[in-house]
Amino acid sequence: MQTNQIELTDLYSVDELAARHPRILSALTLRYQLRNRDANGLAKACVKIGKKLLISERRYQEWLAETAAQ
Repeated sequence: MQTNQIELTDLYSVDELAARHPRILSALTLRYQLRNRDANGLAKACVKIGKKLLISERRYQEWLAETAAQ
């Protein structure tokens, strides 16, 4: 697998990703971050299939680490 590919098993809906990390992430916070994904750099963690937006957990964690380091 190339590094720019996202595994299907790593894709989650907003509610699924928030449920996986309830101590640090709420669906409301994640939706806010996603609304601004083009400006904040989170777009690289997203895949849109039809109207459904899915988030790569691995890429979200990388994005979070990058923004925390700034």
